[in-house]
Amino acid sequence: MDDELLDLQGALRRLDGDRELLAELAQFFLEDSPGLLDRVRDGLRSGDARTVQRAAHSLKGLAANFGAQGAVDAASAVEDCGQSGDLAAAAAALPQLERQVGLLQTALAAYRQSSGFLDWQDP
Repeated sequence: MDDELLDLQGALRRLDGDRELLAELAQFFLEDSPGLLDRVRDGLRSGDARTVQRAAHSLKGLAANFGAQGAVDAASAVEDCGQSGDLAAAAAALPQLERQVGLLQTALAAYRQSSGFLDWQDP
């Protein structure tokens, strides 16, 4: 697992070692993140800064569960742009958000598929 992409040890500490809950959170991220990215895109297309801000905020919270600082930072940048109403800046920040969320989706899907959350041992 890429330690720079996410922090599973930190996530487990925050969840008091509950691996089943971590697996559920991963499933939530995998299910919800595509729709949230779509909401960001829709908000940009329609000029709805509030939708952009709220969807990015939700992505930030989901990514924070895994200590995924790259995704958190990218979502925060888009969220801040939505909050200030600067949709041009939000659109410019969107590719980084898409990239970071995609990396996290890939990592979580692979790890979840391998039952890694339930079998993972602290180093």
